[in-house]
Amino acid sequence: MRTMQDIADQLSAMKFRKKTFGGVDEADVWKKLEALQEIYQQVYDDQAAYYQALLDERDKALARMMGRRGDAHE
Repeated sequence: MRTMQDIADQLSAMKFRKKTFGGVDEADVWKKLEALQEIYQQVYDDQAAYYQALLDERDKALARMMGRRGDAHE
């Protein structure tokens, strides 16, 4: 699983191809930004799945607790 630290590391290591005149190669910048966005999306998706799994587990635990409570009143 990737983390936000992976994104920070990627940003720190990012180098852009320089043009002969006028700064950096725009196509190279867009390519690197696209790669960075893909990593960010993966981190976001991984975290969303993790938190959804936590919520699902909590819902199951609550359902079990409510089921036991219902049995006690019968």
